[in-house]
Amino acid sequence: MKKRKKASSLGKINIIFMALAILFLVVGYIIVNSATNFGTILLIVGYLVLIPLALLLKPNKSKE
Repeated sequence: MKKRKKASSLGKINIIFMALAILFLVVGYIIVNSATNFGTILLIVGYLVLIPLALLLKPNKSKE
């Protein structure tokens, strides 16, 4: 019999990076209206670093 693939190809590390990206984006949008550029930096890191990392990293293959 053929083994079925999982519906989600995301591993634990991918989900952690995606959650971290969402956190950066939410906090970035909240403080982007302040006088500092910290909110903008958080948004750039979230969009240009964390989301691509979450999508491009291959999850570890666990022995089943």
